[in-house]
Amino acid sequence: MLKRVLAFFTVLVCVFIINKIGFSQVKLGEIVVTPYKTAVEEAMNPSSVDIIYTEKLTQKGIFSLKEAIKDIPSLAYTTSGGLGGDTSVFIRGAESCHTQVMFEDIKLYDPISTTGYFYAYNYISLAGIKKIEVLKGPYSSLYGSGGIGGTISLITQKGEGKPHFLYSQQIGSYKNFEELFASEGKIEKLAYSLSLFRRDTNGFYAAKYKNGNHEKDPFHNFNSFLRLDYEFNDDIFLTFLTHYAYAKYEYDATSWTPPYLPVDDDDNYAHFYQGIEEVAFNHKIDDSFSHKIVFGYTRTYRKGWESSLSDYWYDGKTYQIKWQGNWRMKDNCKIISGFDYLREKGESVWSPTREPKKTANTKGFYSEIVMDKKNIFFSSSFRWENHSRFKDNITYSIAGSYLVEKTDTKLKASFGKGFKAPSLYQLYSFYGNPDLDPEESESYEVGAEQKISSYLNTSLVYFHTFLSNLIEYNWVNSRYYNTGKAKIHGFEFSLNWKITPQITFQTFYTHLHTKKVSTGERLSRRPANKVTSKINFNFTKWIGELEFSYVGNRIDTSEKLKAYLLGNIALNYKLDDNKEIFLRLENILDKDYELIKGYQTPKFSGYVGMRFSF
Repeated sequence: MLKRVLAFFTVLVCVFIINKIGFSQVKLGEIVVTPYKTAVEEAMNPSSVDIIYTEKLTQKGIFSLKEAIKDIPSLAYTTSGGLGGDTSVFIRGAESCHTQVMFEDIKLYDPISTTGYFYAYNYISLAGIKKIEVLKGPYSSLYGSGGIGGTISLITQKGEGKPHFLYSQQIGSYKNFEELFASEGKIEKLAYSLSLFRRDTNGFYAAKYKNGNHEKDPFHNFNSFLRLDYEFNDDIFLTFLTHYAYAKYEYDATSWTPPYLPVDDDDNYAHFYQGIEEVAFNHKIDDSFSHKIVFGYTRTYRKGWESSLSDYWYDGKTYQIKWQGNWRMKDNCKIISGFDYLREKGESVWSPTREPKKTANTKGFYSEIVMDKKNIFFSSSFRWENHSRFKDNITYSIAGSYLVEKTDTKLKASFGKGFKAPSLYQLYSFYGNPDLDPEESESYEVGAEQKISSYLNTSLVYFHTFLSNLIEYNWVNSRYYNTGKAKIHGFEFSLNWKITPQITFQTFYTHLHTKKVSTGERLSRRPANKVTSKINFNFTKWIGELEFSYVGNRIDTSEKLKAYLLGNIALNYKLDDNKEIFLRLENILDKDYELIKGYQTPKFSGYVGMRFSF
């Protein structure tokens, strides 16, 4: 603990020693919301956040949430069961259940899954999503349970302007067909945004083809989104949004004999349903105070069939109520405070066994102060949370940055505590333990961003996390216990070079070291090294990207998976102001690689499509 605090203040002291010039105005840049629950200029933001604008992705024919985030530095992912399988995301080496997903103000996860996490990255499309902010590091002090490794915030599209429409269609390898319809606009005081998306794939193999598995496993996906905003006046407005996702896919079973790899099974299929509703009331009292009340509901329902004796279903629901107040004390100081309540409920059947319905309630209070004055940014947050099954939990975070204008250097540091509450399954199932405590973490990072010229800038960040109280399954007692500990550290390097006004080059490198304390082993499925490099060009009618990604070796079920190198090409040609066509080639080196042992991944594949706006 002492080392973390000293690291933070050492950076700030060094900055003051280096800097011997006066303050000056910082130019406005991109705005981020996720780290502070209020709009903050990225130029002074001390937290590590990646911002993705989905418009740039759909121009290349990328429509799924998984594809949108998979190249983010320090993020690793795995997908089981082919294109339709569940996806796990590991941010900065933390567990997949330590990544929190927010859909606007609503916490999105499956309360009846084993660890109570979000896995539907394959099933959620970018329809209706304007921007994705990926925050790396723990911010449980603001968002509560789950965000030990990071928080993925999905910010939706608010309708604006005269009503207009967009239609996009794409076909490609593996008998893939995708189409997107969207419309948005504003009619007097009512703004709307509507999106519909579907995807059908019929030519992909879940279990690895070269292992003798030749059965094709179809995947079907549908998403709908609607957001309505009504302005009563300049200070009061009401927002309603609803999102629905459906997926149907076939999957393959695991063999009962060594080496226990996936094998063809032509009668296994599963359905996924997810509904999200939110109503938000925003009221600006005056220039110094505004507040928001949110009511949210989610339902995640899964069902499947493996044989006449083993059909199953899982039904998880959450009810969420939130209030947040924003005080502007001065032009350079904000205080954000709030309360949230979460009720989760789940029940399941694995024929012929039916688990009884279980519930848990969580209440949380948080407060944050955000200050910025010319070259200095500082924030601190604190949260008290009470769970219906375990003792109170307290978390906090602190972050700061300082801009040395003489050298165009931004130095930054942060420290935070995180936690993850036990899931309903871990608490109440046949294998559960109602005496479990939450998993906990302490994390810090220090870094610098250097603007070398108006065309070239770099950044370097070192991060360190200690995980304790991890919930692990004891195979001897057939029960969950708080026994695990892990250490994670690494660094991220990035370089952005604007070669010409039309051509840019980016490269990102992450080195990650993970260790389970009890055994000294690496944590599974996290690569030690990851490099992504991109060249983008944007001419009058042509937009394009050439990308190469290297992912180092990983451990999976005590076996080392080989490193791999992937190459992708994307082109977009604008026919006129309302029509464009695009082409995307993936895995152009035709590499045979594995994310999980025994599961197939796409070889060289191509996709072509068109977009119309009117």
